[in-house]
Amino acid sequence: LMTAGVQSPRLEQRAVEVPVEREELSVLERVSRSLTFYSRVIPILLRYRVTELELERRCATEEECVVEYEELDEWGSSRLRDAILELQGFYVKSGQVISTRVDLFAKPYTEKLSVLQDGLEPLPTETIQRVVCEELGLHSIDELFSHFDEEPLGSASIAQVHAATLRDGVTRVAVKVQRPGARPLLLADVANLKRFSKLLAEALPVDYYTVFSELGE
Repeated sequence: LMTAGVQSPRLEQRAVEVPVEREELSVLERVSRSLTFYSRVIPILLRYRVTELELERRCATEEECVVEYEELDEWGSSRLRDAILELQGFYVKSGQVISTRVDLFAKPYTEKLSVLQDGLEPLPTETIQRVVCEELGLHSIDELFSHFDEEPLGSASIAQVHAATLRDGVTRVAVKVQRPGARPLLLADVANLKRFSKLLAEALPVDYYTVFSELGE
C-alpha cells in the first residue's frame, strides 16, 4: 500500500511498505494457469504454421497470401485478447506491451489488445478499504481518512488507486493498494511466459525471453 500526499497541484510521495498475503501459488494453481495459457495460445501458432504450409503447397499468389493472413490475424488477435482477459495477471501487462508494438505485430493485434490499456475492472471499494485496514492495523478506515473516494483513479493488473482525505480534513492523498494475491500470480505468469518463449523461440518473431525477463524485473 502506498499513500501520496496531494499538495495541489503537485504530489509529495510518502510510501508505506506492507507485507504480501502469499509468496507463491500452489503447484495445482500454477499448472492450471499454464495449461489454460497453452491451450489458448498454441492453437493460434499452429494455425499460422498450417496456413503457411498450405499456401506454399498450392503456390499461392501474393494477393492470396495477404487475404489469408488478414483473416488469420483477425481470428488470432481475438483469441489472444479473450485469453488475456480470462487469465488476467501478468498476461495483461504483456498484452499492453504488444498493443504498442506496431513495428512487430499486425494491426488487428495492436488494435484488439489496445483495450487492455484502459485498465481492468476495478475491485469493490469495500475490498480495497478492507486491505488498507488489515495491512495498517486499523479497525475502521475512518481512523486514518475523513473521506475515501468510491471511484478509483486507476485500476491495473497489479494495483488500484483511490483518492482520499486524511483525518485533518485538508490533506488529499492518493492511496495505491496492491490487488490481493497479485504478487504470486505475477511471479507464476512471468515464469510461464519465459518458459514458453524459450521453448518456442524459433517460432516467435523476436526474442521474447529477454522481453518477458525485463518486464518481470
